Amino acid sequence: MYDNKPLPILLFALALTLISAVCPAQAQPSPMKALIHAYSIAPGVLNTSEAGATLLTITLDINPEWYAYSNIPGDSGKPTHLSAITADGTPLRVIYPKGTPKKDSYDPSVTIAAYLDGTQLFVVVPDTQPTPFPILLNLDMLLCHPTKCVPTRLDLAFENPETTPSGLPPADAQPWWTTFSELARQQNDTPLPSAAEGSVAESPVIDWQFSPTYLQPGLEVSSLLSAILMGLLAGLILNIMPCVLPVVSLKLSALLGANTTEDGKNPVAAFREHNVFFILGVLSFFLFLAIVLGATGQAWGALFQYQWLVLAIAAIMGALGLSLFGLFHLPVIDLKFGAGHANPRKQAFFTGMLTTLLATPCSGPFLGGVLGWALIQGPLVIATVFISIGIGMSSPYILMIINPKLARFLPKSGPWIEYVEKGIAFFLLGTAFYLIAIALGSESLRILAPLWTLLFGGWLWIRTKAARSNTKWSIRLATIALLVASIVWTLPPAVENNPWADFHPVATQQKMGKEILFLDFTADWCPTCKVLEATVLTDKNISRWKQAYSITFIKVDMTDRNPEAEALLKALGSRSIPTAAIFTKESPSTPIVLRDLFTVDQLENIMKSL
Repeated sequence: MYDNKPLPILLFALALTLISAVCPAQAQPSPMKALIHAYSIAPGVLNTSEAGATLLTITLDINPEWYAYSNIPGDSGKPTHLSAITADGTPLRVIYPKGTPKKDSYDPSVTIAAYLDGTQLFVVVPDTQPTPFPILLNLDMLLCHPTKCVPTRLDLAFENPETTPSGLPPADAQPWWTTFSELARQQNDTPLPSAAEGSVAESPVIDWQFSPTYLQPGLEVSSLLSAILMGLLAGLILNIMPCVLPVVSLKLSALLGANTTEDGKNPVAAFREHNVFFILGVLSFFLFLAIVLGATGQAWGALFQYQWLVLAIAAIMGALGLSLFGLFHLPVIDLKFGAGHANPRKQAFFTGMLTTLLATPCSGPFLGGVLGWALIQGPLVIATVFISIGIGMSSPYILMIINPKLARFLPKSGPWIEYVEKGIAFFLLGTAFYLIAIALGSESLRILAPLWTLLFGGWLWIRTKAARSNTKWSIRLATIALLVASIVWTLPPAVENNPWADFHPVATQQKMGKEILFLDFTADWCPTCKVLEATVLTDKNISRWKQAYSITFIKVDMTDRNPEAEALLKALGSRSIPTAAIFTKESPSTPIVLRDLFTVDQLENIMKSL
């Protein structure tokens, strides 16, 4: 067999270099930091009846153009809240400054009180506390920019000062003392928070409450039996949804590997055993999802909101792809055909788990209604429904266990299998690059897409050295054309008027009942969402509908954690995306919800009826 190891090694080194260059450029720093300092307050300085104290200042280091709503923001916005507790759980008094008057970026007619860069919040730690340190602080606020708002929560801790309170800088000698002492006197009657309030959970800005109606009410779930039956069907359909594209290579490799057994083994028994453990891996991951989503209340696909997890999966997919070039041997999942796996059961099990993880970032037909009903039930019901979805997704493999003779339709081993193996390898690398683009931003595709083309083209270039001249140069010219196409495809789009408005909770709530609103819940990690955007919710269609029906189109981006978007999605009776909702002027509390997939004609009919 032709030795092609030097090429993958060289290109892998190039890939690591380029990806490392992409990562810093795509990192998204937080728009705010908080700096903590300690000062001493002498007895009687702040209050004649009060003992001495330690005063903590929490200084907000906010990026330019960003701001937060103050503790009493005015007519709009989420109040900033700071909680502080001592080591023994005793809540401490927080002194909030007044905000700076400012026009709200999303409603210039409203003047709010904003916290800007350099704003200081104060925490008083009385000397009467026996063991106050470390002080645990939780800062919860809505940071806003002229183009977007970001719910922000910081968990902070202040350890025991290196000196005694008397050795700290005196608070009454600081330039902010006069302002602080006046605030402290004004807020002196503010009751201390209870211990239960010492740790504040992340909460949405608005308490969304609706009585939604659905485009296809007959497909809504109302009982456990209907949830199980529709879950089985939804799981089966997941096998042909766009989400399945990243795992085509894994499924193909698993089936072909199961059909290639070592001499002396019963091929039917081995084929059945592989599918049994593959299914167990699928069901195990669905059970894991049931536990995680049931406990946290997060939406389906929410695991892909964590950048570190997406990058970890990308690394696994990249390692699987590179292992097929013979660069190294993976101990658990090894996709090389005829490799003689030491533990084929473990191999099949973990391949099933990985396949399920990659195939479930988005919803499919029937699944939205099943999840919307199931995830508000008890743990046992959630687990039962999720297992039914897993069984539906596993049904092709169950069929092959019942009738292993179906394996005869799979291609047999031969010299050509190397090309299938390398094709799977490049598909896996493409999946890894796709996941990296999700984690680091779509602009990284400007490097990753041409890089994948170079890897693929370089391999073809080497493999066709001995081919006939016409064949060799046809393939090489096609590779160059593919490289040019990948560069053109990743060029920044022409600047045009964006028909979509960004989602801002306060501004969206204020528009309800005044305008017709169309909200589209989407995410970069949701392939089905991208299919809808390319076929139904195109910019051309949105612009036409805006003009014809006077509708405001708002995009709710759930690529990253967004508690407000998740709360709104939950209030609409949905726990998965894609989901869309139409709010009329007359009945904004009864929006029309469109789950999963819908067509241009369905949307047109709804808009004409408004």
